[in-house]
Amino acid sequence: MSGLPAPARPGPGLRGRVAAAPLASASALFALLAAVRIGGAFSVPVMVLAVALSAAALGLVPRARWADAGIRGFTGWAPLLWCTAVVAVVYAQTFLATRAAFGTDEDNWTRWVPKLFEGLVPGAPWADVVAMVLAMGVLVPLVEEVCYRGVLFRAVERPWGTRAAVVLTAAGWALVHLGDYGLRPFNVQVICGVLPSVFLMGLALGVCRAVTGSAVACAVAQGVCNLLLLGAVHLWL
Repeated sequence: MSGLPAPARPGPGLRGRVAAAPLASASALFALLAAVRIGGAFSVPVMVLAVALSAAALGLVPRARWADAGIRGFTGWAPLLWCTAVVAVVYAQTFLATRAAFGTDEDNWTRWVPKLFEGLVPGAPWADVVAMVLAMGVLVPLVEEVCYRGVLFRAVERPWGTRAAVVLTAAGWALVHLGDYGLRPFNVQVICGVLPSVFLMGLALGVCRAVTGSAVACAVAQGVCNLLLLGAVHLWL
């Protein structure tokens, strides 16, 4: 019987393919996320789908590798507080620079942030506020950071190093924000404001990931700074 061919082994599952080619898998995931988020700007069902896809990225990573992808707690409050302060300073600088460059009218992309949530619950403005705080403070930071500073960050960091991971995830994160700011309706001024602003914010969050090793810490930092940004928009714009 030795001359008979060995039975074929079953091919690896989806997680196996992701583990075998993490960078290619991460690139495909990012392309899908970018297409959904940019194509479905201001469409609530598509925005929900984008959030679901971001969370699904975690399902592609074997549980044993979650910590390696930054899906873990952070050790000590001092690094988290320091990193959150750095992110807050970058947010403040980009807010002030955007205000100085584009004023307080519709060309200033930060004015668009609260508008993403206007009319979600017709006749109940208070519900729009609650949805905005929960989304910007908890939900969006968590799913974005798990995806970008978690799964995608580690996929880039493994072959190219931490600096490349910080820069490339920040660039990708800035790009997908065009779906919400500058493309619908098309506005060159908003695009020119949002790309460098969100890129710098992404760099700060990438530094947070590098320092703490935790995408959860990045989610906390982004959530705090998102709420500070919302407060600044309401007070000064």
